[in-house]
Amino acid sequence: MTKSPGLSVCMIVRNESANISDALACFTPFADEIIVVDTGSTDNTKEIAARFTSLVYDFEWIDDFAAARNFAMSKASKSYHLWVDADDRFDSENQRRIESLKSGFDGKKAYYFILVNRQEDLAPTSCRQLRCFPIAEGIRFNRPIHEQAFESVMEAGFEMEFPEIVINHLGYMTHEIRLAKAMRNLAIMERQRAEGSTDGGLYFFLALTYSPLGRQEEAMECMAQALEYFEKESYNHHLIAEGYLFQAKLAFEMGDHDKCLRNLAVLGSLAGANPVYNYSMGILYQRMGRHREAVEAITKVCGKNYVPNLFPTQPLPNESELFLHIAYSLYCMNEQKGALELINASKVGRARSWEWLGTKAFSYQNLGLAHIAFEAALRLGELEPQSWGRLGAVYKLRGYTQKARECFARAGMDDYLKTPAPPTGDRKEGGEAINGRSQLL
Repeated sequence: MTKSPGLSVCMIVRNESANISDALACFTPFADEIIVVDTGSTDNTKEIAARFTSLVYDFEWIDDFAAARNFAMSKASKSYHLWVDADDRFDSENQRRIESLKSGFDGKKAYYFILVNRQEDLAPTSCRQLRCFPIAEGIRFNRPIHEQAFESVMEAGFEMEFPEIVINHLGYMTHEIRLAKAMRNLAIMERQRAEGSTDGGLYFFLALTYSPLGRQEEAMECMAQALEYFEKESYNHHLIAEGYLFQAKLAFEMGDHDKCLRNLAVLGSLAGANPVYNYSMGILYQRMGRHREAVEAITKVCGKNYVPNLFPTQPLPNESELFLHIAYSLYCMNEQKGALELINASKVGRARSWEWLGTKAFSYQNLGLAHIAFEAALRLGELEPQSWGRLGAVYKLRGYTQKARECFARAGMDDYLKTPAPPTGDRKEGGEAINGRSQLL
């Protein structure tokens, strides 16, 4: 059937009464029609949807997101399709950009938008995601979970475009929500695995799900299987570098530094000038004490702009923070002159730079450098409460009991004040109380 010009916005929903009104109000300004497919709501999701569109359908849930998406697309009458979720949001500027984008709909182009996953307890992640494409014969979503249509879109030969259109996704805001969705997804993926699937993407996402659940050995096994399949597939090659980065991080967490280094070596051959991968490599090298390699990797990031990949990543640190990461490694290599030059070049100020360096050293259990850095920060300014607490912990661990107690008092950490002091005879402190900054130095 010939489709009329315009944009069909298609969504699948279930028990989304808390979200769907805001979502549909958000989509209405640019949609020529809105298709809502309900997969078994027990609340009033459908009734709310009917206030915005007459195109509300039922679809019996069969544990297959792709099947539901394809059913929704089959109900569309317009020439282009935009798939959305009830927890997607477009601000007014991006609504205007989509409306403007419609003038270029010629049946030959497909569009990747920027998806920003907002989280309350973690930094947001961003990625490019194929969201808008022509409705044509053979265009279908595949995979029961983590469904995408890019394989059929690629086979159709559409021209890929990357407009700066941003979707704010609110579906993973808290740890509890992420865990619940992970468990839901896991049941579907494990069934696919038991059925003998040879889809590399399945094993990739299984690995990503197993790891935070504490199933590291299974995660490593699945990622190795994913990489083997990716090499044979004509798609998903963009996930190969992500796979080696995942294996490097997981090997480090499991204490296998040799395996971590082997994966970093492969990743380095794939990363090229990609700043996201080079930054991640640099941090892993630092955590293993490989500071020369860390400096080399992080230096490649300086001056580069963050561009979202096809897999969710966090934005890069600003240039000042990158300088401080390099300064940390230089300091660990006893190259103090170079480290000081970078600290002085940081635009956040010398006091904040030393405090940042102290916090990084503390997180890596480098107590000697943390001690030096926090005291240098005090010479130049004041510490934030959390840093007073960290300095107190450093003093306590190094035997400076009275100074530790005074730092904890500054941090408002009463529980630490109640902790008994070590026996006398440990490290001598000098006895003076902290009165201002100088007495700590």
